[in-house]
Amino acid sequence: MDIVESLLEAVNQLLGIIIALAVFFLCFIFPIILTVKNIIHLVKRDVPEKQKQKCTVITMVTGILLSAFDIACISDYKWDEPVVINEPLGFTSIHEPFSSDYALSLFLFALAATVCLVILSREKVLPPLAAALCVSGVYGGMILSLFYVSQLSVNLLNDDITLIAIPYLLLFCVNYIIISARVIRETILLYTAHFRENDIEPKNALDRHLRKILEKSAGWIWFPILGIIPITGLLIIICILFGQGPTGIIKAFTETSDWAYSTMISPPPVEYEGHYLCTVAVNGHEKVVKPTRLGIRHGVKIGVNRQLCIANAFEQLIEDKAPRFHKWVRFVYDKYGYPISKHITTKLRADLVYIAMKPLEWIFLLTLYLFDNDPESRIAVQYTGRHVREFSGDCR
Repeated sequence: MDIVESLLEAVNQLLGIIIALAVFFLCFIFPIILTVKNIIHLVKRDVPEKQKQKCTVITMVTGILLSAFDIACISDYKWDEPVVINEPLGFTSIHEPFSSDYALSLFLFALAATVCLVILSREKVLPPLAAALCVSGVYGGMILSLFYVSQLSVNLLNDDITLIAIPYLLLFCVNYIIISARVIRETILLYTAHFRENDIEPKNALDRHLRKILEKSAGWIWFPILGIIPITGLLIIICILFGQGPTGIIKAFTETSDWAYSTMISPPPVEYEGHYLCTVAVNGHEKVVKPTRLGIRHGVKIGVNRQLCIANAFEQLIEDKAPRFHKWVRFVYDKYGYPISKHITTKLRADLVYIAMKPLEWIFLLTLYLFDNDPESRIAVQYTGRHVREFSGDCR
């Protein structure tokens, strides 16, 4: 039996190592390989069409998925939420780089640019207007990439997680621009050759005019830039229909804090260390733990709720009335409370601890009402830097 358990444990460890290596390869090595291949495709002219198109599709799909993952890794704090510093498993001390409320707008604009790029990478002749609009979409994607890069670059060296995540986010934009340069060049060559080699009569005046524009290289620069306007208008209409508003793509960059185009001022950071009820008050779901206000602990602002204030008021009452007993209570709390706080690393765990502490909270509250002259005042002044005696005299 022991042999079987040992084998199963060894197999599980091996699978864990394989999965870790696969994730490392996919997240860190594979993007670099794709970048090298895309540079080769830009430089070399004799790469088979299917190979280039396949690499383009893989780069776009992988880039979007990994970008979403990296952005989530940087931070999930909205601009109006205080960053919690010194979390046991905290990755960063900054806010999300793009507003999650307007993530759909950013996704739609990025998706449109990606679809246009993939269509053009097929190296097949499209109707002149369709081709020009696709190039417009690619140009729009390049402009979006520049804003995207400048938004992220300001925190490139902020901390460990951004030092890893942001370069790979920028790498996706670099790949998009490399592929775009190659695809636009090949599209221009394809259509100029097609117009000259096939003397096809235009179907109407608009077709004739478009061909004259696109037969000139300059036409491939200025006409698609004008084409960005109707594409942007269409995307804005779609964003409005999805409740993002006409300025959703702008707000995705500006309704943030700590980044290049941020216009919002976030609340000051809060900190918890040692007190696991502080951890609960900060980390739990608001509807469950019901945070009430900001408080001061060791000179640092923290989030507090009524349960935390009651527990601290109970401890203060013991300290006032039975100092020796309080020392023992404090010793036990420090010995077991801090290790517990290290495991409260998710909102669900914080919620569960809050619920588990409810019976003790009621006992603390009952004790306060039995032995304190003004229990609610004592509770109210917790984490304000003041003592209840300053307001109501000696409450012993």
